[in-house]
Amino acid sequence: MCLILNAMPDQNIPEITPDFAARLVMLVFGRMSNGLPFWCFVAVKPSRYKELKAKVKDKTLDLRTYVDDGFGEIVVSGESATPPVDVIKTIAKMFNVPIKQLFYDFNIDETINKEIERLKKELGVS
Repeated sequence: MCLILNAMPDQNIPEITPDFAARLVMLVFGRMSNGLPFWCFVAVKPSRYKELKAKVKDKTLDLRTYVDDGFGEIVVSGESATPPVDVIKTIAKMFNVPIKQLFYDFNIDETINKEIERLKKELGVS
C-alpha cells in the first residue's frame, strides 16, 4: 500500500482533510461470482480505509459498486490470483513510487497527518 497525494488547486483551497489530500493505493484480492480469483489495485479514501479492509476480510467487497459506494477509484484489475509483473511495474511508475512501497505497511494516520501539516505550511493554510 502506498500514499498518493492529490494535486492541490492554486486557489480556493478548502480545509485540507485526509480525503482531500490523499488516496491510499492498495492491492486487494478476492473471488468473482463465478468462483475465479481476481486482483485489483484500488485508490481508497483514507476515511474509508478501515471499512474497505473489513469488507475484504469478510469477503463482502463488491467492486461493481466500489466507486458508487464512495470508496475511491479502481485503478486496474484482472482475473487471476496475482497481478502480472508488468502491471505492478506500471502502477509503480504511474504513481512514481518504488515497487516495494506498493506493498509496504505503514501508520496511515501518522503519515497523512504529517503530510497535511506540511501542505498547510507550504500553502499558508491554517
